[in-house]
Amino acid sequence: MNNSAPIMDALVVGTMVLMLSVAPAYAYVDPGSGSVIVTTILGLFAAIGYTFRRYFYKLRRMFRKGDASADADRFSDKD
Repeated sequence: MNNSAPIMDALVVGTMVLMLSVAPAYAYVDPGSGSVIVTTILGLFAAIGYTFRRYFYKLRRMFRKGDASADADRFSDKD
């Protein structure tokens, strides 16, 4: 039995209600602010990808038996 199904249904319905409800926004977002938001999101994804890659190769090197010199040069702790 899947206990998370009612929770997911409630989240989906709640999200749809919030997205479909219309309220006036007394604000202005200029193109400069929009580009800052987009750049921040892209930078966050790049940082997450770099961190994942770095620790993935560290773990791979730790569990690898034999020649680990190929990964040692790519991602050393000399950063």
